[in-house]
Amino acid sequence: MTSIVHLLDGACTAILDGYHDGRKHPAELHVSDSAFATISRLKQVEVSRGNPLMLLDLVVVADPSLRGEATTVTWQRNPGQEQQC
Repeated sequence: MTSIVHLLDGACTAILDGYHDGRKHPAELHVSDSAFATISRLKQVEVSRGNPLMLLDLVVVADPSLRGEATTVTWQRNPGQEQQC
């Protein structure tokens, strides 16, 4: 079973690490397919109203490359920031 507490902990850690690295705007929270299903069930009223699936003010994206409670945060580019390879 997916633990929302562990998902939140992983996401918050990634966001704080990004802020420390100079990033400013987290954009998406990538989670495993099973975590996406769990979050969808918990937020089904919001989604049924036409709202995007969100957690921590980030759009939640099912990422088949992730397993279990692993999370990845994507970031918007900072103004003036060159794209990193």
